[in-house]
Amino acid sequence: MEISQERFLLALGGLKPSDWERFERLASTFLASEWPKIRTMASAGGDGGRDSELFCADGVSNVVIQYSVQYDWAAKVHATVTRLQETFPDATLLVYVSNQLIGAKADALRTELSKKGIYLDIRDKSWFVERCNLDQSRSAAASELARVIVDPLLEASGVKHNAASALSGQDARTAHHFLEMQWRDENASKGLTKSSFEALVRSALQGSDNEKRVSRDEVHARVGRVLPQHSREQLYPYVEAALKRLTKLAIRHWPKDDTFNLSFEETERLKDRKASVALLVEAFDGDLDELLQAHSELNVAKRSEVVELLHRIIEHYFLRQGEKFASALAHDEDFSLNDEDIGLVVKELSPKGKLVTGRDNVQFLLHIITTLMASPSEQTKEYLRLLADTYTLFAFLEEVPDVQKVTKKLFNHGQFWLDTSVLLPLFAEQALPESLRPFTALFKQAHASAITLRVTPGILEEIERHLNLCVTYTRESVWKGRVPYVVARYLFAGKPLNGFVSWVEQFRGNHQPIQDIADYLGDEFGVELDDPIVSEALDEQVVAAVREYWKKIHQDRRGGLEAPFSINANRLAEHDSENFISVLSDRRMQAGKSPLGYTTWLLTLDSAARRMLQGLEWEIREKIKHLPIISVDFLLKYLAFGPSRDRVAQTADRMPYVFIDPVMEVPKELLEVAAATRNESQNLPERIVQRRIRDALDRERMKLGPVQIAGLDGSSDAIESMF
Repeated sequence: MEISQERFLLALGGLKPSDWERFERLASTFLASEWPKIRTMASAGGDGGRDSELFCADGVSNVVIQYSVQYDWAAKVHATVTRLQETFPDATLLVYVSNQLIGAKADALRTELSKKGIYLDIRDKSWFVERCNLDQSRSAAASELARVIVDPLLEASGVKHNAASALSGQDARTAHHFLEMQWRDENASKGLTKSSFEALVRSALQGSDNEKRVSRDEVHARVGRVLPQHSREQLYPYVEAALKRLTKLAIRHWPKDDTFNLSFEETERLKDRKASVALLVEAFDGDLDELLQAHSELNVAKRSEVVELLHRIIEHYFLRQGEKFASALAHDEDFSLNDEDIGLVVKELSPKGKLVTGRDNVQFLLHIITTLMASPSEQTKEYLRLLADTYTLFAFLEEVPDVQKVTKKLFNHGQFWLDTSVLLPLFAEQALPESLRPFTALFKQAHASAITLRVTPGILEEIERHLNLCVTYTRESVWKGRVPYVVARYLFAGKPLNGFVSWVEQFRGNHQPIQDIADYLGDEFGVELDDPIVSEALDEQVVAAVREYWKKIHQDRRGGLEAPFSINANRLAEHDSENFISVLSDRRMQAGKSPLGYTTWLLTLDSAARRMLQGLEWEIREKIKHLPIISVDFLLKYLAFGPSRDRVAQTADRMPYVFIDPVMEVPKELLEVAAATRNESQNLPERIVQRRIRDALDRERMKLGPVQIAGLDGSSDAIESMF
């Protein structure tokens, strides 16, 4: 039986220095088919620089094989070459066999050794994984290593990240882990209720086999302990249905004593799935640790402790977001998700003692989290998505057993009106590699899910004016004030300033720029240009109050009552009012809907829009009733759990579920810092460069004045000030 590459990879990574003998047996098996005359010479006490030696037919050896599980592989190779030159001067080929991931990092060392007459051949972790199922002997050796090294950990609980879990109780943590595996592996067209209870039943049968079977009553009891909010009678039909379905596929039923156990094949499959999730956790924690390494002021001994703390913060954030979403849907309540919540979680879980000298704990932790979210690796993207989805699914199960029934309350074919705050990042991130374009992925998912995206001529005018301002910036030798957002992000991406004018032509030309922008948004993302709507049925007092609110907001942003009247501010206020009134007008045709049943929404990052009801008179609030604002987080959860989730799953790029990459104010001096950082980070992956730039900008802001937490809350102010 073949072993999964993920499980073997995890086993290789779990080898300790004391496991050198196990690794030697594995390596010898993998090399034997290539070199049948291999002769093992390894011992714990030393072997003259060799762990294994390959003899030629005439008895003269020029090929030496070194097995090593040492983390510092470069130092080990240097030490081995030094000893070989003394004890085996005829050696010309050193085959270094390691469980570490080395790859191209050894190129410089290869060049160095070749000048000494020694060719270095690296067989690293990737080499093993690529060959683990090429023949029966290698597959058996890989399976044996996994059985000894990693299977005991996977069989114990399968929850490698228990310490960071936001859930209390081992039953709940294990059940959540099984939901993770099920969600990652599941066909999106399968019903959420069926999928969830199959995962819970698998969790209840964890560790069972032909000799250790679980009674029907105990299966029900274990599922009940995971969801104590519901009576056994409520859960009974769902558990029974899952048992019946799984008996055909994954579990064995023993009718004589009415007991169940996981089949051998299912147990092996679950080990593979657990290993794949564990690798995501490992990569995620590795990304966090890498970010912390950039902060030398953080005590090295504290790094693992801070990684666990950050992991716990992120898990708590996703659990609370999931609970808010599930509760609103289950109880037909008004719903609001926004990225400020993660700051509240950081404040709550931040330790009392100083983590880093000279840094506020909350600011430091939030900086690490926002940097990670803005430039995640592919594995971190997938893990963030997995956490967000499965914590939401768990929250649904805590509210109601029938998840599918509740999610059907979500609107089917929604209409979203868009403002400038959500569209400008869409343009700016086109300067980055495709893997670092979260807004692009979001809008393409929304379009694939049959959501109608609408934009008014006024918003297109704002975008055109901003892009024109960016072009003006490139032509000015002296610039006062903040750098326009899109050109700043373009420069952060390492693009040349003199190339901006030609780059921006992909969005608009000089003859009909607004129509060009409309065509671009329509062709790429399905955004439709539409005139604002003012329904005759909409109360005139509501219309007047909305317009007055936005006038006051834009006046306050320019200095309050003492500020001079601004035509631009008045136009911006009118554009925001048009969007809001258009949504309210559409909703007049949807009277009687629950808050989440409305199909028309305003998608914005503007905190003033979210605060609108608080700023209106009580009589006006009663007439509006439900705030028609949808946040980015809400939209992402709709895409994951709404009626079109199967379409999204087939077309969507995996991406993180927190959008904290800010539409931020960019003083010109910070661009110089970004450029210097990029020059120091040549030949590194773009996501690493972006992380280093964010770190450098964060340090520079510390020098310039009080640290402003990067977030979406101030995005509209930053954008507006650039028109």
